[in-house]
Amino acid sequence: MRGFTLRAVPVYFVAFACGCFGKQDVQRTDGPPPSPTHAYWKQASEILARKPDAETMPAYVALVRVQTDALRELPTDGVDAELIAAVASVIKCEEDVLRRAEMVDNNPARLKESKELAMGFANANRVATESKKRLKALQPALNTRHGGGFAPMV
Repeated sequence: MRGFTLRAVPVYFVAFACGCFGKQDVQRTDGPPPSPTHAYWKQASEILARKPDAETMPAYVALVRVQTDALRELPTDGVDAELIAAVASVIKCEEDVLRRAEMVDNNPARLKESKELAMGFANANRVATESKKRLKALQPALNTRHGGGFAPMV
């Protein structure tokens, strides 16, 4: 009988441990809640990933307007200052694209009529693209400063 009791003790111990510790109300999370900088990055990334409804100049301009307005409305409390500045630069550049598009009433035929307007519009688009590239390039620095969690922008 003594041999049976000694062999049963580990089984009872395991059952006791599983019963007591397995029933605790433990909440699991995938990490700490996202910081304002993480949330801002994610929202800006989602905004800039949108595509135009059609491959026309009016559709492109409408998308730029929607993106610019959405970026402007993002809350900046507690967000990394360099990230805010980069997004502000994108907004400023996109506003220039919008202004130049309005000068020709979003009509590509009018751009073809004036070499100066076409060059100005193309330059504004190039500057806006470079600004977006600088924003995307912040990802490694943000990961270093804020402990990771910043997915690359598409």
